[in-house]
Amino acid sequence: MEILKFIYKNFLILIAGVLFFSCSEKAKEIFNPSSESIIEFSLSKRVYKMEDVVKHQSQIKVDSGKYLLKFSTDEIRKDTTIDAFSADFFEMDIDTLFYVLISDTIDAQMIIRRDSVGIQEAEFESGLMQLRFINYTTKPAFFELTLPGFTKQVGLIRDTLKIGGNIPPNQIANFERDLSNFLYAQPLNQPFGSTRPGFWLKGKIYLQGGSFGDSVRIYSHVQNIKFKRIKGKFQPLSLGFKEQTLKNSLSSDISEFISKVTFDSINVKMKASTTIDFNIRLKQFKVMGIFNSGNQPITLKFGNSYSLDTLVSSNNLVDLQFNNTNSNINYFLSQIPDSIRISSELILNPDYQTGEIYSNDSISFSFQVDAWSRFTVNQAEWTDTFDIDLSQDVREKLKKATEGQVLIYIENEIPFEVALTGLVTDSNFNPLFYLTRDEVAQNDTMVILNGAITNSQGEVILPSYQTVKINLTQREIEKLSRGYKLLQRFSLSTTEKRVAEISAKSKINLKIAGKIRIQLTSDDF
Repeated sequence: MEILKFIYKNFLILIAGVLFFSCSEKAKEIFNPSSESIIEFSLSKRVYKMEDVVKHQSQIKVDSGKYLLKFSTDEIRKDTTIDAFSADFFEMDIDTLFYVLISDTIDAQMIIRRDSVGIQEAEFESGLMQLRFINYTTKPAFFELTLPGFTKQVGLIRDTLKIGGNIPPNQIANFERDLSNFLYAQPLNQPFGSTRPGFWLKGKIYLQGGSFGDSVRIYSHVQNIKFKRIKGKFQPLSLGFKEQTLKNSLSSDISEFISKVTFDSINVKMKASTTIDFNIRLKQFKVMGIFNSGNQPITLKFGNSYSLDTLVSSNNLVDLQFNNTNSNINYFLSQIPDSIRISSELILNPDYQTGEIYSNDSISFSFQVDAWSRFTVNQAEWTDTFDIDLSQDVREKLKKATEGQVLIYIENEIPFEVALTGLVTDSNFNPLFYLTRDEVAQNDTMVILNGAITNSQGEVILPSYQTVKINLTQREIEKLSRGYKLLQRFSLSTTEKRVAEISAKSKINLKIAGKIRIQLTSDDF
């Protein structure tokens, strides 16, 4: 009986212990709750331009390889209008002595002209008609003159330009009329209209009491002319020198590389166009390289000349191409001028033709360089180092992570593949682990970034977008918590057979981020 009591007592103690242990563990779960949480963080983010690649002279060889490196200048463009199409070129004058032949009336007719100018029609924006009369007699005079080709709308009436006044005896009298907003059309009955075009002035001069042999001299002068529109024939007219300067896009961080490159294919595109009804000659067209240091400028050579003359047909476009065989463009580019200046004298109507011009007509010419060099790359490598900037709180949470992932986001505009290696180290650069593990390619140290998409000519038509996901083991996550440096090494090689065009502006956008899952406890709360 005593034995039964002993067993029963110990059994109760055992049951109580089990219940107590179970309740305490349950209470522990209640008062020390756990929950999952996702923590995201950035490891690196940077844009790598092609210039970051080509600086590595030891790995890049410029030869007859399959890849093509392209550098382009921005277009240098000069536009000019004809709003200043005026002034001295169109000044006209004539000096005539008139005699009294019958009674006391002089029949005065003259053509105010200039040999180089034949105007058929015009709209005047401004201008001045000046008349100077010299009365050689002792008798007073009076004149009435008309310019039949000049008309102006006044209300409902189209008025013809007239001028008149008194000329005192033995004196000089001056008169003038404003030609602003007058229209001109050469009259069909104008004397010598086809052989001596000009402004027809006709009318009468009356000498009171004049007699045979008396005379009056008239000097007529048209000046300060500015046209809204003009139609006619006139000799070549210089519109002056026009120039434009633009920063040379090759004079950047890639200048060291450019100076060592021999371009095997270069196009200098010079475009010119005009809306004018006359041909335009670009005379002494020059391209100069300017240096900020004050060194002597250099000049692009066209054939055997340092300037170029070319004709731009009316309402047309000229596109001239130059290369190493007919210019010194390779030498010009290799000197790396800081800016490029183009200049030219513009000659209107170089062929002395008949045509029509409006004041808002324009002339445009531009200059642009595209240069290509074939080259090969043999594992050109460069390294970039980042600080892993994680707070101490995040590092503590990394130690509790159950799983994690590294995400690599790439936008690649360079048309060949890039091998990327990412090594995590401690603060003393002691290696911890490679976070660029490509499980698909079964490579433990690097991932391959796809090249940009090209067409059959090797031109990039679309960047390559890629996201690489790498799962981290719990041991790698713990190492990441001790990581303070990320060493990214890139490797390029021209291993494919296709020709691809590489621009100096091509770039790779690269971002590496991390994501971990941890269990939170009451201590975290």
